[in-house]
Amino acid sequence: MPPEHAVGRYHHGDLRNALIEGAGRVLLEKGTCGFSLREVAKVAGVSHAAPYRHFRDKAALLQALRQAGFEQLGLAIRTAADGKPHNPEQKLIEASVAYVHFAVQNPEITRLMFGGTVELQENDVRPDVSVTAYESLLDIIQEGVEQGSFRQRPPQELALVAWTSMHGLAMLAVAGLLAVEANDERVLDELVRAVARNVIYGIVK
Repeated sequence: MPPEHAVGRYHHGDLRNALIEGAGRVLLEKGTCGFSLREVAKVAGVSHAAPYRHFRDKAALLQALRQAGFEQLGLAIRTAADGKPHNPEQKLIEASVAYVHFAVQNPEITRLMFGGTVELQENDVRPDVSVTAYESLLDIIQEGVEQGSFRQRPPQELALVAWTSMHGLAMLAVAGLLAVEANDERVLDELVRAVARNVIYGIVK
């Protein structure tokens, strides 16, 4: 019998989001190799045929999960930045911490987002979603440039410097290649902030 919360979602027309949530759980437990619509339906507490109401196949559901990941990452960056109003440098540091936290807490979704494991179809691509995280970062950089905190360089150029630094550090953390344990949040945060400060030293006046 489906879990009570899954039944409620289904009757309220939230089957699509319930499936995406279930897909995230299956991906975390089994990776892309063990991922199937049947397994997602089981986790979501719906019939095996239910996923086909919203997704034509496994790749379509993985693409929706990938897009949801970009939305969540963008939200995490914006939320972290909002905690440091009127201070672009601190916003960028906290955005870096949020980025790495997201990757460490969602390793399989992060690999899905950036690993090219999903074959994108033309009608699946939503650039406005896929660049959400980058645009959240770009807003911070633009604010810093306008305030005179960062160099008077094209914001897109400076954002790319920050983005590649954040992403590289996040991928190293996910791969367990840093000199700190990924589950040691305090030490990891200190490392991320140190790296972010060094990035900022390269773009401040």
